[in-house]
Amino acid sequence: MSEESSDLSEPSSSTTVRTGSHGSRQHSSFTGVFPSSSRSREIARIELLRGYRWVRHQDFWLVFTALMGIMSAFFLLQTFDAARSVGLALAAGEGLPAWLVTATSVLWVFLTILLVGDGFGSNGNLDNDGQYLTIRPAADVAGGLLLAAAAKFSVYTIGLGLAAGAGLVAGTGSILPLLGITAAAIGIPATAAAIGYPIGFALKGFVRRSENLGQLTTVLGVVLGIAYVTLSVTGELLTVVERLEPVLQSPPVAWFGHLAFVTTPNAGVDLTGPLFLLGLMPVLVIGGTVLAVPAARYAWLADTARTSTGEGTKLPSAPDSRVDAVLAVVCRAPATRGIASTTLHRAVRSPFQFVFVAPPLVAAIVFIEGAVTTGSVPWYVPWFVVWYGAWVAGAVLPLNPLGNQGSTLPTLLTAPTRGRHVVHGNVTAAALAGVPLTAVVALAAGYLAGSSPPVLGALGVASVVAVTGSAIVATGIGSAFPRFDTVSFDGSRQAVPPSKRAYSLFSVTLSLIVIAVAFVADETARAVGVVLLTRWLPFGLDIGVETLAILSRAVLVGGIVGIAAAYRVAIHRIETYEI
Repeated sequence: MSEESSDLSEPSSSTTVRTGSHGSRQHSSFTGVFPSSSRSREIARIELLRGYRWVRHQDFWLVFTALMGIMSAFFLLQTFDAARSVGLALAAGEGLPAWLVTATSVLWVFLTILLVGDGFGSNGNLDNDGQYLTIRPAADVAGGLLLAAAAKFSVYTIGLGLAAGAGLVAGTGSILPLLGITAAAIGIPATAAAIGYPIGFALKGFVRRSENLGQLTTVLGVVLGIAYVTLSVTGELLTVVERLEPVLQSPPVAWFGHLAFVTTPNAGVDLTGPLFLLGLMPVLVIGGTVLAVPAARYAWLADTARTSTGEGTKLPSAPDSRVDAVLAVVCRAPATRGIASTTLHRAVRSPFQFVFVAPPLVAAIVFIEGAVTTGSVPWYVPWFVVWYGAWVAGAVLPLNPLGNQGSTLPTLLTAPTRGRHVVHGNVTAAALAGVPLTAVVALAAGYLAGSSPPVLGALGVASVVAVTGSAIVATGIGSAFPRFDTVSFDGSRQAVPPSKRAYSLFSVTLSLIVIAVAFVADETARAVGVVLLTRWLPFGLDIGVETLAILSRAVLVGGIVGIAAAYRVAIHRIETYEI
């Protein structure tokens, strides 16, 4: 714990009686059913402070937070404009739109689902191997985590409430809308946490006691994440909301929307639902907090299911896998084969490296939907596949050849293995994983796009060359700009991404090479490139198709020279690197 938590470290017996600075007496028990309010507030404060410090030192999450902040600013502006329009309509005598109640209900349901996941995930775990429970009762810790979650997620409702309230005030000319919206902005995250966290704790305990469910948790999370992104990007999420609209506009869920707009002039909201909800919310919060305590004990005191190894069970020995059998064919040097095998197995065991190359896949969802509905894709999609396959193959595996070694780096540097073995091993691993998949998907996309046979041939060759060349370039750039600091996804999952300089330089270099290949091989790409360059070039400069082809060939020649230079740089850097 941090210094702020030092006052939590007093020993607790079965019943602790403590006199505070104001002479008050505070009682807590390890077997209590309700947390101490003061201790829960202190634990929540520490959890929020630790979370802030954690994010502050994670550059990946800082960039993500900045991007989300920019997107949120535009969304809040749109919320303000929509609320102002509603306020003007209400001032003109029109009724309250039904979609406002639906939107408020969706917000509550969405936050409840998020808080179920938050309690089920690492945020609902105990730090320091559960040593919290040796100094504070489980009830206090559960209450603190629940309170911290409610405070954390209240940022969403407060931000939306401020934007919507300001818009309604501007439209109606009255400050009364702020009263109802403030009550809803506080009540929504409080009740969502009180309902979501006990469910999350219970699911956590259930999964921890089942070996099969524990192994499928990550897969299920990825599937749910992909499903949500797919529904959002394709617009089908609105279809789901429309089908649930009868439930979302009916009590008790609709009462949150009625509470938010009950004080808005001319809204015409019946007082019965909001008043009943105001009386029900304390019951939900208290009841959910009481239920969270046994659910938390059920989760934290669970013994993780493990498979026992019988006496007759033969343990696997390395190398004894299909990957090693394939590498034995394509790699002559045992050192190269060992580096390639280790790189591939490390990528499988620690798949969080793939998170850093996942964002462009959001664009692929739109292409896939178009291919399914129309049977065709735009002409540029196959080249996007080539670029993305080469980029992933380079960014995930060889772009940080020194930093990926972790604690084994001293062993690698002092081993008889030469630098070329390390480079060849990383390139082989990237090519073995990336070439087949990139080539198959690119050719399939080219077929759906109606590409000519020469272009299809160019796509196949470009897939092989781009993935292999990108792996070499990535190894050279990554060895010149290594990174050894980890990035935490949460309290227990970490990865070592490449440095920002390596990411940026590699991405720009690979993009230029792939675009040059597209301009040389595809006539449609050249025509589109001429139009775009003519529009973007300054001082009225113009460029023709032949000129663009010549420049693209020059870039390709430079790329070939750059690949050879990156190969030499990687070997020299790895062989001469000192810790």
